[in-house]
Amino acid sequence: MNHKIKIIGISTIVGVLVGAALGFGPLQRYKSDGVLSMELGTSEYKRITELANDPVSIRQYLNTSPPSKVAVEKFDAIVNTVVKGEWYRPLPKVSKVDSKELPDVVLQMERDREKEKEKEKNKDKEDKYNRKDDAVYFGLRIVNTAHEPVEAMDIAIWLGGYFKEVAAREAVKELISNWTADNLKFSNKALEQQFKYKFDIEQAELRANALKKLVASYPDASLRENRQVVDVRKDNEKFMSPLAQLVGAESELIEITEKTQKLDREIAQQAFAVGLIKEAELALKQARSGSESVSKLAAVIAEYSKKVKTDAEREKLLSLAAD
Repeated sequence: MNHKIKIIGISTIVGVLVGAALGFGPLQRYKSDGVLSMELGTSEYKRITELANDPVSIRQYLNTSPPSKVAVEKFDAIVNTVVKGEWYRPLPKVSKVDSKELPDVVLQMERDREKEKEKEKNKDKEDKYNRKDDAVYFGLRIVNTAHEPVEAMDIAIWLGGYFKEVAAREAVKELISNWTADNLKFSNKALEQQFKYKFDIEQAELRANALKKLVASYPDASLRENRQVVDVRKDNEKFMSPLAQLVGAESELIEITEKTQKLDREIAQQAFAVGLIKEAELALKQARSGSESVSKLAAVIAEYSKKVKTDAEREKLLSLAAD
């Protein structure tokens, strides 16, 4: 997961929203804001913010990790604040001020580039698991107001932590979902490839055996480079001697056998990964927070490292661990 997440800073600003003439009365409000550094793409931002604004999600986090300096009686107010979705603002890499100074053609190129990457991100595993270059936001501004300065700052910091937890959980969920999709896609493709390679091997063996008989029947012909026959197996006809065709058939047989062995190795790797993915899905359901989902996933991978029996399984495990 490639989210660089940290709170850069929190500042508290004293201000009076209403009734300045009342002095330090009950209407005085303190605003605390800070920047949460987290590179996000547009779709990723929308997905995570929708999850963060969910009342069930916020109440769950309040129950497991409540703000340290806030009374329980104020939790409902926090939920109401979060559900409104007004406690954060995205921080684009290209600000509105910058966009006014840049030519329209440059901005359109940036938008086109973003759309193109959105289309291509699922075509390649690296694009799916590492979309750092697609980020249009470098973070969020977290804002909170309260009657007490310490409370305003405490809740602002807490909200930043809450957003990180939601993002982490979503990242783990997406990662496991990608693993599941890759595994299913490979399984369907592998069965097709197995039948294809089996047929190709049978055809290559038939050709090789037939050519061996041909060469044995005409030993002199196989030695004469000027004697050639037409090979019409492929779309483009080639003129080759019987011996050259035999060598080609044997070479083709070797190549297909190598592909079959590689496919068998990948099938074994995916079979090993199936159990790990199921355990990871179960661990995600049991996790009560984003950080816990990360630790539980790490525990599953650590447990499966004890079950590795072959180099192929070890390679697959290291690949999943790297993801």
